[in-house]
Amino acid sequence: MTRLYPLTSPQREIWFEQQLHEGIPLYNIGGYVKLPGAIDPRLFEQAVNLLVQKHDTLRTVLTAVLDEDGLPLQTYVADLAVTVAVQDVSAAAQPHEAAMTWMQQRFVTPFQLTGQPLFRYDLLKLQEDCYYWLLQYHHLIIDGYGVALLNRSLAEIYTQLATGQSPNLDSPSYTQFIATDRAYVASETFDKQRQYWLTKYPTPPEPLFRPRALSPYPDKVMGSSCEVLYLPRDFYKRLQELAKSHHATLFHLLLGALYVYFTRTAQRDDLAIGLPVLNRANAQFKQTAGLFTGVSPTWFKFGRESSFVELLQQIKKTLQANYRHQRFPVSEINRAVGLGTSRSQLFDLNLSFENHDNDAEFAGTNGQLLPLLHHYEQTPLIIFVRDFHLQHDVEFDFVFNQAYFQPADIKALQARLVTILEAVLTDSELPIRALPIMTDSELQQLKTWNDTAVDYPQDLTIVDLFEQQVEQTPDNIAVVFEDQHLTYQQLNDQANQLAHYLLARQTQAGIHLHNPLMAIAVERSVAMVIGLLGILKAGGAYVPIDPSYPRERIRYLLEDSAAPLLLTQSHLQAQLPTLEHDCVVVYLDEANWADQPTAKPDVKSQAGDLAYVIYTSGSTGKPKGVMIEHHGLSNLLLDMQQRTEITASDKLLAVTTLSFDIAALELYLPLISGSPLYLATALTANEGLTLPAELVKHEISLMQATPATWQMLKHGDWQSETPLTILCGGEALPLELANYLLATHHRLWNVYGPTETTIWSTAYLIQTASKTSSPIGHPIANTRIYILDAQHQPQPPGLPGELCIAGAWSGPWLPPSSRIHRRQIH
Repeated sequence: MTRLYPLTSPQREIWFEQQLHEGIPLYNIGGYVKLPGAIDPRLFEQAVNLLVQKHDTLRTVLTAVLDEDGLPLQTYVADLAVTVAVQDVSAAAQPHEAAMTWMQQRFVTPFQLTGQPLFRYDLLKLQEDCYYWLLQYHHLIIDGYGVALLNRSLAEIYTQLATGQSPNLDSPSYTQFIATDRAYVASETFDKQRQYWLTKYPTPPEPLFRPRALSPYPDKVMGSSCEVLYLPRDFYKRLQELAKSHHATLFHLLLGALYVYFTRTAQRDDLAIGLPVLNRANAQFKQTAGLFTGVSPTWFKFGRESSFVELLQQIKKTLQANYRHQRFPVSEINRAVGLGTSRSQLFDLNLSFENHDNDAEFAGTNGQLLPLLHHYEQTPLIIFVRDFHLQHDVEFDFVFNQAYFQPADIKALQARLVTILEAVLTDSELPIRALPIMTDSELQQLKTWNDTAVDYPQDLTIVDLFEQQVEQTPDNIAVVFEDQHLTYQQLNDQANQLAHYLLARQTQAGIHLHNPLMAIAVERSVAMVIGLLGILKAGGAYVPIDPSYPRERIRYLLEDSAAPLLLTQSHLQAQLPTLEHDCVVVYLDEANWADQPTAKPDVKSQAGDLAYVIYTSGSTGKPKGVMIEHHGLSNLLLDMQQRTEITASDKLLAVTTLSFDIAALELYLPLISGSPLYLATALTANEGLTLPAELVKHEISLMQATPATWQMLKHGDWQSETPLTILCGGEALPLELANYLLATHHRLWNVYGPTETTIWSTAYLIQTASKTSSPIGHPIANTRIYILDAQHQPQPPGLPGELCIAGAWSGPWLPPSSRIHRRQIH
């Protein structure tokens, strides 16, 4: 009667995973052996059959009989005759390529799990004195260590046959491990080790990687690919010596490098990683072919303050404790900690350190075993260290699932890991947080991206830029609002007159500050533009207030800014609150400033003076004032002038309320470019029917708005024959909207920037329809962009972090209590 055996713990885990991926060669393992010599195929097949007799794992067959858990029982076929087919590719134009193609196709053929042998051997003839031996196994019967063991065992048998010797077919049976494993599962040790791991994992660690793509076929899984890194043997030896000098191993050092990289780039203080363990507890098991290997779900939680040397010792100590409990099945831990159906493992990253002896001599022919991949790996990333051949560079195979990574991602990761390894060779005492993770080429790329220096005039205010344009185009239309319009000369003259009037009122009120704040609460009109320019020409900085704001908000803005002067309109008096501080109110529609001089006031404004103080929405607390200086505003406007290629023939429609910072670009960009500024009424700016008509009526060629406004136009079935340059910012630009705007209009810029950095800090010209969201682009002139980690270290390109912006606008943000002091000492 055929004896039946239960699956071992490692086999049970493989079987369950294979059932979840039925029909997929997820656990096909093996490779091919290069045999650069005259191999006798008949003798080779004879040796294979003796190998099968010697190692019972090759005679493993899963049966239809199930155990109490519904898993198949296994048996060992007493007599299994194996035929080793020979594929002759010697006539091919490129025999090696032909052999590789055939072997890869054969390698991914799924095994029938029940009632059939779980291995396949083939010989490929490339020429008379060169053969490849393709060896394929289902992982249920063998592990990587066992694959190398069988390679050496077959080489020995073949050599003995070739030299007329009788091969020794004695070998330990895998059934001995089955008995040991069953006894372990029923023991107190098993329960103690369960408690150890549950203490280690009170909760599952957060995933390290998130999928970025899904399979295009719902019934199929995403495949995997591989990028290979070769470390020079001399470099590898230096790493070994460094590890040894700190009483650690190279494995510890490689784990340390991975810990540095992933804790830094993921900005977390822990790393969960799967570490295959040999699980061969004695000399007998080390001579037994079969599946022993398990996975130790290691969770390092050391923070980022330790030095690299200290990290090595922490890793060593953790592994020593874990390895005393390494036999416990990882699947039991997965179930115990309550992983959901969306996650099958505690870790997204594996490091498999393989230094098996993969060389073997077949009757004088040196056989070199090389692994093959099935391209269906579901773990996001597995790094195989293949230290097989002492005379060669060390191969690092980065096998990655395509749902998580692209080849470029892995190549960048490889280069960064080498950078870390080079750094610890130079100074292993550096703390984790200070070790470099960006390559020299990435640092140079960052420098190139931030090479935005432009020699704009550093001493010009926005008033200077406007007045230069007045001299060039005095008779051009400057501003249009409904049926009113002013030329550049008229606008300049009236702004000068208002500036003289404001200076006189300040003197009368005893206001003698340099660069004083002047609030302005005016409805959209030509008077609003005159008021803004008048304040700036008088040497002041304006505080824009939307008169439609609630009275309490207006009160807060006026009192917090402590503006000593307010420009408004008489019909808005009911909106204005009573203030605790002295504030001179100027009603633009009643004040008599028409008799003031039209010449420019004798005010020496500086580029470092404030142009305006604008308040945030206060959505996260009280509104905060942000101080914007002239040089920052001028820098933005001159950059956007070149970027949009605006000319005097363009027409810009301004739709943004004055209290929103992007309004400054709409108001001043045309006024420094000789083009007319069309002011939309508040109703038009917010109405999906009249706004499209306004665009068509005036043949507008440039408009800036938030995505919400552009969506409103889209839903209003807006049609325009005039090519339009679009600036879209203030919110994330939806993909669908971007593609719509791009398809129906002329030029589309995605712009980004916080209020504190003067409206826009980056810009990106979208030129083609896309399937992914639009980037925010590169920094504008004299601006630098960095993505930083929590320690304020630059993150490599493509990785998330905190956005840091530096540049020409770099006036400080000060709390309200400090602003008055700043203005007085300016």
